[in-house]
Amino acid sequence: MQVRAASEEDTPFLVHLACAAYRDVVTRQFGGWDEDEQAARFADKVARLPFVVGELSGRPIAAAAASTHPDHVFLDELLVLPAFQGRGYGGHLLGREVRRARARGLPLRLHVLRLSRARSFYERHGFVVTGSGGVFVDLELAVPVASNASGTGLRPVA
Repeated sequence: MQVRAASEEDTPFLVHLACAAYRDVVTRQFGGWDEDEQAARFADKVARLPFVVGELSGRPIAAAAASTHPDHVFLDELLVLPAFQGRGYGGHLLGREVRRARARGLPLRLHVLRLSRARSFYERHGFVVTGSGGVFVDLELAVPVASNASGTGLRPVA
């Protein structure tokens, strides 16, 4: 999979991707889906965040966006078209963000909808639950450090 920075021309794909990826979980968790509302919500997010697009033979199939904060990197979005899920493309994009966070010495944080199957994906990649309540479950990946008092080589989850 080739990864490139998203451009304004990618907005229709990114909105389509988000709707395809979220429709099931939003319907299960909230009891319904409003295509126009969700598309508008995600278009706003696309305008604010630095997305990358994953492509196979020039065809976009996935995307991710992360933002850096003083004490962590936050994975704002990681999306793969449903037809391409379970093939390692999400793991590829996640690995890029893990390396970016580790290069900065920062933990990688994210949240998923409470009923999202993505939670198990992140837990398989070493994320641990740091909080839950209402709509979201918060997860964090500890960052390896040179040494610490516990001898684990991991920065403790806050």
